[in-house]
Amino acid sequence: MPHLINVWPAISRQLQGAHRLLLLFDYDGTLTPIVARPQDAVLSPQMRSLLVDLSKNDKFVIGIVSGRGLGDLKSLVSIPGLIYAGNHGLEICGPGIAFAHPDVQLSSQALYDVQGLLASALADVPGLTVEHKGMSLTVHFRGTPDRYNESVDNTVVSVAEPFVRLGQVKITRGKKVMEVRPNLDWNKGTAIARIRESHPDRPLPMFFGDDQTDEDGFAVVQDLGGVAVFVGPPRTGTIALHQLESPDEVAQVLELLQAV
Repeated sequence: MPHLINVWPAISRQLQGAHRLLLLFDYDGTLTPIVARPQDAVLSPQMRSLLVDLSKNDKFVIGIVSGRGLGDLKSLVSIPGLIYAGNHGLEICGPGIAFAHPDVQLSSQALYDVQGLLASALADVPGLTVEHKGMSLTVHFRGTPDRYNESVDNTVVSVAEPFVRLGQVKITRGKKVMEVRPNLDWNKGTAIARIRESHPDRPLPMFFGDDQTDEDGFAVVQDLGGVAVFVGPPRTGTIALHQLESPDEVAQVLELLQAV
């Protein structure tokens, strides 16, 4: 998996050949470093400035595709003119698009029930929070000692299992987070396709992400002939064809994109 900056001349030629580019980013671990408390993940002044500059260029459509709730994501980024996709794309808003998955309501009661059960079952785990994001739940345990990891996983699976068995919810995992989501055939990949289709000129997509739930996005983007970039140390478990080490290197690429 080549480092994106090392092959930038070839990538730059590919991007220059596109009439327009759809630049999409995960948030945590991609635009900002992973931190113990989700509320502490804020854009650096440099990253914010680069995103603002690119958003003013008609060559680019800029979007953030995150597992965070839509309101939380918009509040953290707060850059006008961007497309925001929250809850892994179950809700999307921005220029030319306003979408909320109509079937989320079928799981709403199950999500509230699971939230209450998890809050009780995990109450004694230090540094852990259970967040209801409106359309999904996240169990955050980045601030929890690693010795609790297995028991947290087992508890989430056990509590959610009756609702999973009924087809109401599903469980996904990330970097010391677990999510309970509506059992829908919808993910970051389908969201990215929806965003692209909202633009009649079908811009060439480029997607940056760092976690397991970004893999669906990588697959769709590469199927469309675009560029998928895994952010983090090289690993074998990603289908992305390019890699960057960190959000700092994502910022370097944003600087390079200004010349495309």
